[in-house]
Amino acid sequence: MAKFLTGFFFLGLIILGGCAGTTANIDKDRHQADVHHKLAEAHLQGNNPSAALRELLKAVELDSDNAAIRASLAQAYQERRAYKEAEHHYLEAIRLSKGDPRYENNLANLYLVTEEWNKAINYFDRAAKNLLFDSTHIAMTGKGYAFLQQGDYASALQAFREAVLMMANFAPAHYYQAEVYRLTEEVLLEKAALRRTIELAPELVQARYRLAVLLLRDGNYSGARQQLEIIINFVPDSEEGTMAAELIKTLPKE
Repeated sequence: MAKFLTGFFFLGLIILGGCAGTTANIDKDRHQADVHHKLAEAHLQGNNPSAALRELLKAVELDSDNAAIRASLAQAYQERRAYKEAEHHYLEAIRLSKGDPRYENNLANLYLVTEEWNKAINYFDRAAKNLLFDSTHIAMTGKGYAFLQQGDYASALQAFREAVLMMANFAPAHYYQAEVYRLTEEVLLEKAALRRTIELAPELVQARYRLAVLLLRDGNYSGARQQLEIIINFVPDSEEGTMAAELIKTLPKE
């Protein structure tokens, strides 16, 4: 199966932000909790989840009923791969916020990581159905990905198409449509979806490599070479860069 394109999303797929706000009259503990929370958010943005976790544990001790703090704590635990703790705090964030779809979406993302596909589908669906949620296309793409992992290609494709209807230029939905077409051996549709993905996200080397392979099968050596050279120039030290460097050696000399 294709790797989930975490680079497109907020955690990756999908950690959607929601910092706690402050008011003029908050008490001392809540104020201190807010300070710790803001420091933690900075650590999370700086890719330092351990430092964030230290701040958030202080914050939640001071303001345990703050849904945004709970959600950030869940994110820090998730990034430290403490998945049970992350699940607990996401569920608390959902409870305290009375079903904030951002937190439902983030919990669903956690279930993608832990490969609990049915749970992921359930929470992505809940988020997507919330009329106040402004990232429905992300939830639908996550839902489709979970169906894809279950081998339910029809449901996956339907979800990805719905995501595209909601946000036509959302590249991951196009890429995963291409993955469905690859698995169902619909090559023309796969190529079209890959080309659209590259048009929207030129830096997505996974799509370029897959397209290069298809062009090579068609005997389109110049087209394949063009895609492989872009990959090699863009990310020479990546997995895709290494594969592209090996594949380009097999092409006929121009």
